[in-house]
Amino acid sequence: MGIESDQVVFEYLSRVGDVAQQRQLPSATRMRLVSELRNEIDRHRAKTTVDSPAAVRRILDRLG
Repeated sequence: MGIESDQVVFEYLSRVGDVAQQRQLPSATRMRLVSELRNEIDRHRAKTTVDSPAAVRRILDRLG
């Protein structure tokens, strides 16, 4: 996994965490949400043949 691709994921998860905090979700719920998303992203990345930032963005677009 490349550094640039990882950065795309980190930025996405950071935004998710920020929105969850703005919605006043409890800390444990936010952490679980981010962790589950990270696992899902990693699972999809493991299935792709190319791990580029563009490929990661496509995965994130599908997740929403």
